[in-house]
Amino acid sequence: MRHSTSLALFAALIALAALLVYLPGLSGPLFFDDKPALTANELVKIDGSAFDEWRAAAFSSHSGVLRRPIAMLSFAANHALVGDFSPAAVKAVNLAIHLAIAGLLYGLSLALLSFLRLGREPSVRQLTALVAAGIWLLHPLHVSTVLYSVQRMAQLSTFFVLAGLLLFTLYRRRWAEVGATTGEVLAAALWLLLLTALAALSKENGVLLPWLIVVLEVCVFRGVWAGTSVRWLRAGGWLALATPVVLILLLLGLAPEFITGGYAWREFTLEQRVLTQARLLWSYLGWFWLPNINAMAFQHDDIPLSMGLLAPVSTLVCVVAWPLALLAAFVLRLRYPLLLLALLFYLVAHSMESTVYPLEMVYEHRNYLATVFMSLVIAALLVIPASSSRRVKVAYPVLAVLAVLCLLLLVRVQSWSDEFRLAYTEASNHPDSPRSNFFYANALLQRYEDGAAQGLNEEETRGALLLSRHYFERMYQNDNNNLGALVMLYYLDSLFFPVLREQVNWWQKLEVALANRTLQASDWNALNTLVECLASGICEASRGQVLAQFDALAGRYPQSARVLRLRYLYLSGQGAEPAELLPLLQRAQELAPRADWAYAYLVNEYDRAGDVAQMYEVTRLWLLNDRQRYQLPRIKSLFRTAPIDQGGSP
Repeated sequence: MRHSTSLALFAALIALAALLVYLPGLSGPLFFDDKPALTANELVKIDGSAFDEWRAAAFSSHSGVLRRPIAMLSFAANHALVGDFSPAAVKAVNLAIHLAIAGLLYGLSLALLSFLRLGREPSVRQLTALVAAGIWLLHPLHVSTVLYSVQRMAQLSTFFVLAGLLLFTLYRRRWAEVGATTGEVLAAALWLLLLTALAALSKENGVLLPWLIVVLEVCVFRGVWAGTSVRWLRAGGWLALATPVVLILLLLGLAPEFITGGYAWREFTLEQRVLTQARLLWSYLGWFWLPNINAMAFQHDDIPLSMGLLAPVSTLVCVVAWPLALLAAFVLRLRYPLLLLALLFYLVAHSMESTVYPLEMVYEHRNYLATVFMSLVIAALLVIPASSSRRVKVAYPVLAVLAVLCLLLLVRVQSWSDEFRLAYTEASNHPDSPRSNFFYANALLQRYEDGAAQGLNEEETRGALLLSRHYFERMYQNDNNNLGALVMLYYLDSLFFPVLREQVNWWQKLEVALANRTLQASDWNALNTLVECLASGICEASRGQVLAQFDALAGRYPQSARVLRLRYLYLSGQGAEPAELLPLLQRAQELAPRADWAYAYLVNEYDRAGDVAQMYEVTRLWLLNDRQRYQLPRIKSLFRTAPIDQGGSP
């Protein structure tokens, strides 16, 4: 009883520490993907009064093939309860989920330690499980998941995955002792199927739950059933573990375009990605085991690609080190079962986001699920040996590690509590990161624009503007084809520095970059900014020059509706008539029949032309290509808010 009370108090102290340390970060910014997913997403900004609002909000994300409806419903609930996307309200929910996951991790760790009989007595196992949950809860690597609002998707997926693993462990532990009926196995399978669906509908890597269950089976339960080791069950576990890898290799061999097709939009190849990931997976482990917050960052685009096994040489070392580490863990699996469990779990959890798929190269939130059993290994190393030692009290190493993590977490949360401070920290720690420089330069530009409201004097305001240009210039010097830097330098020199504008022909440099660069998502965003600058007249280029550049882009990307959208936005900003704009939008609709923006623009242009019949025809086509009626509230709003002219067109 006394031990249980002490453990409960210690757990409450860890949870309170997490709450207090994360509290300053709740006021931090909504930025980057938070904007398209939340603040600029009209479908998710609901008051909750109509069911159809909830349905549309659930499927309003364009992230992932499943659209992540569970996560989007939680964001819609946030908005309905508070009335807006207050950073504090959104991030408070993220923090609550973070705490709940830590609770699940405690239960899962305790169940596994008990089955493996690690630790001399139950009290040691309970403390080990609690320390594992505390390490994971307080680790500074997870700040960029908890305080980056849109990563609630990763959090909810992790929550349901751990719930599924805990459920499986509780069932499987009993089956290992007394066996199970067919009905009980079927009931467990149905529950696990439901939790897999909930995890995947939060974020697609939730589909890994069955594979992660197999990891538990081969590392922990090892085919034991009703007190006996069943050979076919043990062999079946290893076969199930290898099957997804074999399927991916077969897919690459038989239909490589299914995976390689996405690399047409990346500046790296499949080979470069796989080799680079071999290095990154070791880097992630380094950040977790020896947390250096200066190495951590929201963006890691300053990490060089592996161009081959020997470029850099560390690539070969890392590639060879992975099978050696797995072999060592396999050989030692009976004596140190947690080591093989942590390594296999880590690699399987990374299998979707850190292998062959053409995603962004590196993000810290990919470790949110992957590191849960790394926490358990660290906790076991701290608690179990000390509990058997007469020289070292368990409290000393445990409190020392948790205190260091708390301090590092506090420092990192402070950076995330303010957008300007975060941008400055990122640019300072990662001076070669183009995105970090871009965010800081943008923050300085915002500081210039809001100087009066922030109480800055004229010298401070002007200094912010000059420093902003300096960081955009730094981006350009690091990469002469960086479109974000080129567009912003073009804009700044056109608006604020006419002397510099005469010295550098930014339009010509943009033409060169657009001819040589494989456009990424960030580049298309930069082009949107460029079009706004051109349409407003701030950036000076003749209509012929601009349209010629659009023609060149169309030649490079003939099947891309995005080029047509840019041309439309430019011409619309120039005051073009519907007769000139409608053919562009009609072609865009043909190229991308599910592009909602094309239909919305078509409705507006036909409204300007006074063609009611075509407005309804476009709406019919829109609905035909939106069979699930995701955009129905938006369609209704277009007709509800459009003015009625004398010809009767809405």
